Amino acid sequence: MAYAPPTPADLKARFPAFGTVPDETISVALEDAASVADNGWPDADRRKAVMLQAAHDMTLRGIGTGAEAELAKAGALGFTSFRSGQLQLDRAEDSAQASGDPLAQTTYGRQLLDLFRQRSPGILVI
Repeated sequence: MAYAPPTPADLKARFPAFGTVPDETISVALEDAASVADNGWPDADRRKAVMLQAAHDMTLRGIGTGAEAELAKAGALGFTSFRSGQLQLDRAEDSAQASGDPLAQTTYGRQLLDLFRQRSPGILVI
């Protein structure tokens, strides 16, 4: 069976936080994310990777109803706490975020990083 790219309905089923996002918006995100995985990937992993990349990209743009999207809309993604009196802003010290990898900014991106790690074998140094 040939690879079938994910549809907006597929993404909404997997990630309910995008249930109210217009299909056209999701279609564009899926098209932009299509290059994240190639024909060498098993179809199921490829579809998942494309959807994770699209969800990550939309979340960074503040699209969706998840907490991370709401924080991105407010320009506060990556902060773990706020305080109003004598302003205190704390950023996450998560090792994934400390790595500087842009995918580490969202839960979707971190899942995609995990998928990449599963697909690439470790390097053995002797």
